[in-house]
Amino acid sequence: MLRLYFCSVYIPRLECLGFISALIHGCLFQCFTKEKPFDLRGLKPVMLLQQTMIGLEHLHSHNIVHRDVKPHNILLKDHSDSVTVKISDFGMSKQLADGRQSYSMRSGALGTMGWNAPEVLDDSREVNPTSAVDIFSAGCVFYYVLTGGEHPFGKPNRRAGNIEDGKYNLDRLQKEKHEDIVATDLIEQMLNMEPQRRPSAESVLKHPFFWSLKKQLQFFQDVSDRIVMETSDGPIIQQLESRGQEVVKNNWMEQITAVLRKDLETRRGAYEEGSVKSLLRAIRNKKHHYHDSPKEVQETLGSIPDDFVSYFTSRFPHLLLHTYLAMRSFAEERTFQDYYLKFNTRLRRQKRTHPEPDVTTTKPTTKKM
Repeated sequence: MLRLYFCSVYIPRLECLGFISALIHGCLFQCFTKEKPFDLRGLKPVMLLQQTMIGLEHLHSHNIVHRDVKPHNILLKDHSDSVTVKISDFGMSKQLADGRQSYSMRSGALGTMGWNAPEVLDDSREVNPTSAVDIFSAGCVFYYVLTGGEHPFGKPNRRAGNIEDGKYNLDRLQKEKHEDIVATDLIEQMLNMEPQRRPSAESVLKHPFFWSLKKQLQFFQDVSDRIVMETSDGPIIQQLESRGQEVVKNNWMEQITAVLRKDLETRRGAYEEGSVKSLLRAIRNKKHHYHDSPKEVQETLGSIPDDFVSYFTSRFPHLLLHTYLAMRSFAEERTFQDYYLKFNTRLRRQKRTHPEPDVTTTKPTTKKM
């Protein structure tokens, strides 16, 4: 168990540098420098970011706000065959008193310009900053990692002004790529100009961005099983099918391979070619009857779960996020409690360019560059 203690101990500079050098071999910033890039040894960006958020969630659970989250302070430990993440530099951190959720603007330095939250830059705000400042900074780090060193608020000399104005640009994330669509949704939440509308660290870790392919497949199955008896005029199907034509690209049968299409057409029970519910049923049925399917169908779908899930999400990149948002009103049901953060089902969302269900939303408070 990791325990946190705060104390002041003097360590001679050379001894301190030697200790750190033995413990840490690089930082996140070095991963994207041309001079001497750090080898991540196969650590995928999503795993790197997950480790970072686990660290932040641990700090926040102990009422500690880091206040200077940036690539330079995310250190990397090389274990010869793997890399682990360490959050460093607590010189600006603040431990909140019991029962307090915010800290005074007079309680020390403001963090690093270009990575800090807008409320830290705004002297006119009457509400003191909270742990949400770390979430905003982490959102910038997410984009930095996923794009190989880009910043959502632009060049260094423009960042502070753009952060104050709420002008960001996530265009390096592809609008029709499954992984980038899910990442964009999460980053937009984290970069919300209103700190109270940003997700908590715990909520970030629950987001589909961090779901394994196995969990994605289980979610599709659980949703299909839940809605199988729902009528088309019921609220759950109405939400799921809202903008569903964009999700299934008008006719999902035309997007799948001929061998799978032929197999589905010969099975019992007709499929609606323009329905999200129907597509989910097809995914569910093919998974359950995978080993009963002809060899050529198994080959086109690939192995379960990884290839199987990728087969569908590569053809329907909006399917996972669309379904996730549509089903959030059922987050308290036992089946879905593992997919959503309990008592925090109202996602803080901003305007997006990809499809979303026609459910209650809030107007965006962040501008695009």
